[in-house]
Amino acid sequence: MLSPFTVLSDQKIRNFCSEGYCVSHVTIPREVVTRAVEKVWELSPASFQPNKPKTWQGEFRDCCKTQSIRDRRGRVKFREMLRGERWLYDLTAGNGDVVAAVGDLIGEPVEPEYVRGLYPVFPTHPRPTEGHCDHHKFQVGVVLYLSDVLPQGGGFTVWPGSHYVMAKHQGTLGGDDRLETFDATLAEVEASMRPVEVTGPVGTLVLWHQRLVHTAGINTRPAVRHATLCDFKNDTFLAAADCQTDDLWHTWSSRAQRIAASATTSLMTHTMAI
Repeated sequence: MLSPFTVLSDQKIRNFCSEGYCVSHVTIPREVVTRAVEKVWELSPASFQPNKPKTWQGEFRDCCKTQSIRDRRGRVKFREMLRGERWLYDLTAGNGDVVAAVGDLIGEPVEPEYVRGLYPVFPTHPRPTEGHCDHHKFQVGVVLYLSDVLPQGGGFTVWPGSHYVMAKHQGTLGGDDRLETFDATLAEVEASMRPVEVTGPVGTLVLWHQRLVHTAGINTRPAVRHATLCDFKNDTFLAAADCQTDDLWHTWSSRAQRIAASATTSLMTHTMAI
């Protein structure tokens, strides 16, 4: 039987619909967390010593580029080199509790081919947060914390309600077809909405909408933020993703559709006016 903390209540789904994200929790075996952290250090430069934050400086090569920790704002992505690791897949895509929470939102998800990977955030100097929207097709993104995340510790950061705003500046439900107004609207969202950094212990699960403005927060603490990411979608969404629509929710679960229709919060009223 699933833990009540991993099946979304109506209130959590309402939060997701109106704010574009919600937070839950899953239990992760300590040995799996240890394995994930050890893998990050194994893939890091030899000069990076786990217990010596002063050594976490200089050039860092991940799946995307070679760049200094400072220039990359502490953010590192280990993706393709980990796609054969079943233990990592089982943290999210193969985790019954995570899939159940996602299912509350979209019904039966298509089984992910792979997960995004490990996304550590190393400490760096304070900077303003800058948000973005993703390009690829999915409905629900999940971020699973593999370390305790305190304020200003690199937590997943969102602009609540921005999914309603940004969806109006895309040509289709889920495709990568940004209108000419997209960039200006993104800048307006960042200027007018206050971002929220999600904090929490190991096992914190953040579920978020594809069109939500988000970013990895700046980590100013002397510890690495560890997390793994995965994306989910269902067949109905994939069939409709390249179609024009004004309804963000018609491919979601009947429960989510019902709650979305009644989610008339002041936040929604504000964001729909932008």
